[in-house]
Amino acid sequence: MLNKKKTEADLAVEILLEGHEPMYYEGLLKEIAARMGRDSQIPTLVAIFSRLNLDHRLVYQGDGFWYLDPKRIKGSD
Repeated sequence: MLNKKKTEADLAVEILLEGHEPMYYEGLLKEIAARMGRDSQIPTLVAIFSRLNLDHRLVYQGDGFWYLDPKRIKGSD
């Protein structure tokens, strides 16, 4: 079986599921970077932020907070 590399959005989902609450974007981006073994310099964080914006599972709540909409995850009912 192939081991699929986790995307930035996959890691965001994992982190948000662990925390059970919305998370401020800066902390979320830095945690994703750390789990990917990448630095937390601005260009890295901007790239991660851009990829998160493209994922339908994640919802921007406002005031810098992101949360996970469980209804948007396959297999969640």
